[in-house]
Amino acid sequence: MRRGLMLGATAVCVASWAVLAVAAFGPSDARDEVATLADLLVLVPLGLSWLIAVRVPASPVGPALAWLAAFLVATPAVESWGDMSGGVVAVIGAGVWAWQLVGFLILLLVFPDGLRWKALFWLVPIAATIMTAAFVVTMNYHDVPPAHSPVAVPEALWMPVMLGALGIVLTVSVACMASVVVRYRHGDQRTRQQLRWLILAAGAVVVLMVASWVVTAFGWVGQGAYAGFLLGIVVLVPAAVTIAILRHDLFEIDRILSDSVAWVVTAVVAALMTAGLVIGIGYLAGRESAAGLTASVFLVALALLPLHRWFHKAVGRVIDRDRVVLLERIRRFVDQVRDGSAEPETVEQVLRDAVGDPQLSLLLTSVEDGRYVDLAGEPVQVGQDAVQVPLRTTDTDIGLVLVGDASARQLRRVQLAASAARLPIEVSRLRLGLRRALQEVDDSRNRIVAETVAERHRLERDLHDGAQQQLLAIGMQLQAAQRQLPPEHPVLSELDVAVERLEQTVRELRRLAHGVRPASLDDGLATALRRLAPDSPIPIHFAVPDVVPPELIATTAYFVVAEAVANVLKHAQATRIDVVVREADNQLHVSVTDDGVGGTPSNGLVTLRDRVDSVGGRLTISSPAQSGTAIEVVLPCVS
Repeated sequence: MRRGLMLGATAVCVASWAVLAVAAFGPSDARDEVATLADLLVLVPLGLSWLIAVRVPASPVGPALAWLAAFLVATPAVESWGDMSGGVVAVIGAGVWAWQLVGFLILLLVFPDGLRWKALFWLVPIAATIMTAAFVVTMNYHDVPPAHSPVAVPEALWMPVMLGALGIVLTVSVACMASVVVRYRHGDQRTRQQLRWLILAAGAVVVLMVASWVVTAFGWVGQGAYAGFLLGIVVLVPAAVTIAILRHDLFEIDRILSDSVAWVVTAVVAALMTAGLVIGIGYLAGRESAAGLTASVFLVALALLPLHRWFHKAVGRVIDRDRVVLLERIRRFVDQVRDGSAEPETVEQVLRDAVGDPQLSLLLTSVEDGRYVDLAGEPVQVGQDAVQVPLRTTDTDIGLVLVGDASARQLRRVQLAASAARLPIEVSRLRLGLRRALQEVDDSRNRIVAETVAERHRLERDLHDGAQQQLLAIGMQLQAAQRQLPPEHPVLSELDVAVERLEQTVRELRRLAHGVRPASLDDGLATALRRLAPDSPIPIHFAVPDVVPPELIATTAYFVVAEAVANVLKHAQATRIDVVVREADNQLHVSVTDDGVGGTPSNGLVTLRDRVDSVGGRLTISSPAQSGTAIEVVLPCVS
């Protein structure tokens, strides 16, 4: 069926060109160069219609575009045939001009996915027939000699008949245009994209038509004034329709249409403002006042840019709403990141919501090794078949956006969204690198502290098993030698002094070994802490469960309590000390409180604070005057 329609339209075009070619050599041909060029350019919509028919055989737009070409070239062919034949054919040829509109209106009804208003479809040729008949029965016979209409109406009825026929044509035309609006409002995203191409082309034709009227009215250009309008009808509309069917997402049609409408509205408003100001200021300052004209132009120039920005935003919300809403959402998120009310790492979810792609993934280039990682810093292997949108700044690769929808339009939207969200993306990448660097610092610090504890453990063992045992052996040998000497021997007193000094040295070694790592920690942290109580002159109350933190954390907690208790005994004048230890959320919480004089500065206890910081812990001091002191320490329970 569609192939038959294509062949029929092509046959009509070929026959019409043949008639025009014969008429071109006849004495009665009066077609100018512009009309002849339009006749030849009908090859464009005909060729494009066959392109659509081959590429998308199921589309009704191919036959509709072919018949648009057929009506455009058949109408002047019938006119030329009438000029050559005379008689009734000349009369019909003079009134057939209304059929040039038929192809365009039918195209409006079937574009882009088929006919939906069949009654309106049949009204289009009926309206054209009525218009032709009205023209024939009311024509001025002296304009088309020697033709005479076989049917005539009284001259008093000419105007009512013509206005009635013209009203029918205009009503049908408006209804066809309204069908496009209805289809646009109820269409899906693809349909709207395709209709925007047609709207852009039709709008350009209207602008060209108005421009041709203006230049003709002022006599600036002759018949060539309509060349732009004819090019729009014969070339621009068919080209836009073809792109809409074959590659509707080829360009940012939303943005192009929005910008075009905004500029047209701005130009119209600026022209009206200029005319109003010229008339108003001319009335006040005189019609010949150059200052008044200059002031009018100056005021319009001042208002032009703000007006265009306002119209551009307003039109964009209607025509290019998806893009405008996308940019506003991204910019709002960027502002939230700037003022600290949103985390930059949520940019991935914001991008997903903005472009409507739940499969979108944002990968960042690692600052350290250049690998792709997700926003949590985990390495990600990018598949070769993944649809990628690279993110770059000058010569630096900062990441990738992986998308689920690979359409050209979606890729442009993703690029636009990623460009608008460049700040949070860059901040996320830098924060990720900073977190990794801080983690490496923490890991390095923990390794150093762990090695220090291990070295203290080894030193304690060496002191106990090495030097201490050797000194004890020497003391035992000296005591054995004493027993072999007679009581009155003068060396006995010197040996007593040597043995006593050896015992003092052993006690000092034991004290040093105990300071490196308390041996009581072998029985657990709770036992080791409770052994601090017997040496204290004031009571110490413990609330310490049998927790088993890592070796490093247990040692740190012990020294924190020991040093805090020592400070209370030295300075606080307290009558009670409370030690509480608990484990929660993979952290060890240690608190030492007293009822002393208080007054310890919040940045005091530097040695104790350094010990806590060395293992990644946190220390706080609360010590109001005459209200005691509370030391709170939180230590991470990590191995």
